[in-house]
Amino acid sequence: MSIRLAITGAMGVVLFSGFVHAQSIEAVVASYDQDPALAIAVSDAVGANHREAEAFCRAADEAAEPVQVYVGAGLAGAHQYLVSVNDSAAASSIKLTVCTCERSPGQILSSFANGIGALEQDICSSAWRGQSGGSAPGVFVINVDGGGSGVSRN
Repeated sequence: MSIRLAITGAMGVVLFSGFVHAQSIEAVVASYDQDPALAIAVSDAVGANHREAEAFCRAADEAAEPVQVYVGAGLAGAHQYLVSVNDSAAASSIKLTVCTCERSPGQILSSFANGIGALEQDICSSAWRGQSGGSAPGVFVINVDGGGSGVSRN
């Protein structure tokens, strides 16, 4: 990432984060509608606060396909930004959100995968693993012998 891109992105995060808090996320998604600038808006907002990824996913889940594509691309941009600043926990949180937010298969996961240069099935199979290879809280763990250990309480 170039220094100019990082500075521009940081300025966008500061400016946009105030904008998102002034409006609901649904209103932000609706205001951009099918404008490609939605991807930048999502990237800036989620880069500033990764917890907003879930709200953007929900807002786009039943939206028109272009809106889903832009939200997925924006989430990928936020993920890449967080990886670049070594915030792997927040980046993993975005990945997990993307893998679980769509009620029916749509374009959010596909666009996200394309944005980070990965296959959809690889993203969601590795999203459950943390840095140490453990499982996310509440995930049923299956042992090699086929038995389960119940719900993980990591």
